[in-house]
Amino acid sequence: MRERMLLGVTVCLGLACLVMGGCGNGTERLKAFLQERRTPVSGVPYRVLPPDTLLVRSAGVPEINGIQQQIRPDGRINLPLVGEIDVVGDKAEGLTAKQIEARITKAAEDYYERVDATVQVVGYNSQKIYVFGQTRSPGPQPWTGTNTVLDVLARSQPTDMAWPERILVVRGRRPRRGGYLLDVKDLDQIAAEAGDGEAVTEEVGTVVAKVEPKEDADQEREPPAMAVPEETEAKVMRINLMAMIKKGDLSKNVYLQPDDVIYVPANPLAAIGLAIQQVLLPIRPAAQIISVPSSAVSSVEQVGGGR
Repeated sequence: MRERMLLGVTVCLGLACLVMGGCGNGTERLKAFLQERRTPVSGVPYRVLPPDTLLVRSAGVPEINGIQQQIRPDGRINLPLVGEIDVVGDKAEGLTAKQIEARITKAAEDYYERVDATVQVVGYNSQKIYVFGQTRSPGPQPWTGTNTVLDVLARSQPTDMAWPERILVVRGRRPRRGGYLLDVKDLDQIAAEAGDGEAVTEEVGTVVAKVEPKEDADQEREPPAMAVPEETEAKVMRINLMAMIKKGDLSKNVYLQPDDVIYVPANPLAAIGLAIQQVLLPIRPAAQIISVPSSAVSSVEQVGGGR
């Protein structure tokens, strides 16, 4: 009798351990999809550029309260009483809303003793991400500050001709807009890669050298909103979309920045087909002219028979 009781207690304890262990495993599986600390934004400050739209509010300066304007191509807005305000900065990299508020407040101090200004971006039109290659929806996509690689790829939809294991994310060197003068060593490298075999240092000389404008020591410099390290070369990262989809490997599902480029290449078989298509492209119009459709032949025969 005692042995049966001990056996029953042992079985009950074993079942309890199994149940608790199963619950524990379920909790661990759930934790695999959760994060203790989640970053909802990319951390890159939004800097306005043309043609973003700004809304200005001010309780102390009624002339500019409620004014909404789109940034002109020259990077300025024109406010009543205050006049023109440069909202992209001297380096044309764009200012933050706080920096624009400081400029408007400083300009309004000539007319009012107590001034204030609040700037809100109501039209995000300038910052974009670009998708090229074998996708159903290539082209620019608006940058919202929370765009990830998977977000952009899910929206652009790679085609059957794509090579999902070798998708590239390219982040160019600064400045990313307006172009920049190349260093002499950069031009030498470009010439070498092009197969010219000769350096272009003597041809270009110091024309392409970077020339920094002289700044007046007394000129007040505007403090940067965020210390951004100078990017001397482009950065390229390879993405395996199939690992993201099938294995849940989101280690490279990074937040994107404005002007990032995503390139979806063609798979080897598709690349061969596209190459053949390019070769046959000049021949195809001539072949279409030579080959007469059967419908046209029958129509000619009918006309001849009618005569």
